[in-house]
Amino acid sequence: MIVILGGGLAGLSAAYHLGDRPCKIYERETRPGGLCRSVTQDGFTFDYTGHLLHTRDPYTRWLIDTLLPDTCIAHQRRTAIYHDGRYVPYPFQANLGALETQKAKECLLGFMEAYCKGGNTPNNFRDWIYTTMGKGIAKYFMVPYNEKLWRVPLNEISLEWVDRFVPCPTLEEMVDGVFGTHRKALGYNQEFLYPARGGIETIPTAFAALVANISYGKSAISVNIHDSTVMFEDGEIMGYDTLVSTMPLDELIRCLNPFPAELTALRGGLRYTSIVTVNLGVDREHLSDYHWIYFPEPEYPFYRVGFPANLSPYMAPSGTSSLSVEISHGPAERPDMVDLRKRVLSALRLCGILYETDVIITEGVIDIRHAYVIFDSFRQDHLADALAFLRRHGIYPLGRYGQWTYSAMEDAVTEGKALAETLS
Repeated sequence: MIVILGGGLAGLSAAYHLGDRPCKIYERETRPGGLCRSVTQDGFTFDYTGHLLHTRDPYTRWLIDTLLPDTCIAHQRRTAIYHDGRYVPYPFQANLGALETQKAKECLLGFMEAYCKGGNTPNNFRDWIYTTMGKGIAKYFMVPYNEKLWRVPLNEISLEWVDRFVPCPTLEEMVDGVFGTHRKALGYNQEFLYPARGGIETIPTAFAALVANISYGKSAISVNIHDSTVMFEDGEIMGYDTLVSTMPLDELIRCLNPFPAELTALRGGLRYTSIVTVNLGVDREHLSDYHWIYFPEPEYPFYRVGFPANLSPYMAPSGTSSLSVEISHGPAERPDMVDLRKRVLSALRLCGILYETDVIITEGVIDIRHAYVIFDSFRQDHLADALAFLRRHGIYPLGRYGQWTYSAMEDAVTEGKALAETLS
């Protein structure tokens, strides 16, 4: 029996691709999706933070078309950075012509200085920003934005994730961006799919409908690697031949009982960032042309604001709009929600997204404990050995938090499929 802990997209994909092989999913929530879920209130639909389906693999596109025929909307990314009272098209570093002239000059000269200097091999994210982008871009966007997002010193962040997720223009593209002639879209997320109705949860729900054996409300509290059993909070004990775990790796490690001495170093060492999403339904249509906007400046407590109704008109009632406002924090912090709401509304009015006369129809808060895995030297030193140890004992971590990585929705689908093929 293959037991899968977690009915998010990765676990569902693994179960789906296992086909007729005996398997069972245990999901701690009352419905599938994990963090790929949506909530509907007062006619508005909000996701658990931003989830968009970027399909590079033809198989993924075929699978989504099969699961949800003719129900997804194809988008070309419309996003920007709000800086100094103006909107700079994303990515900032390739659209410097939208800046005030002196700042654009400062950013371009800084980039050219870094480009000409060359030779230095950065060993952390902060050094990479200065070495690759230069002082001006670091000053006005890359450093303040990433410090706001990650909540740790950038020189503590390593570089394994950077090449895929941070667009790095060529010198020619940078110069084109200064003169406003840059037309090439940069970045992995320039095109994406989004369900027309029901929010992003529509995708895992479609998977779950084709997976026979799912138990909900089942939270694993103990995994015994010697007798190959999982104990759940309600007292049920389930034996397994193979265990697939999509639960956060730090939580899985804490569940191991008896605790293996080989993993002692990992206790408390894996770091991550948490986020709060403040969702607002507003009694005014068309708040913005963008899908989402980044906010690097300190007067704005949020790092990103998304506009769900721009992903699909069915995300909000006719004549209204919706906002998903994302604020990061350390896992040990407990934000004061009353104060946070006040600061969020004030900052949204400061940048002109909200008017003083706007009426908030509905609002809600989603607190996501595991949001972004922090890549650091501890992860570099210990992760591979920990994953190898678990696999030797028949436990296969899977997904963004299971493998303690930075990945997209498509990765959850394709990695679930690949693991299923490995286990078949």
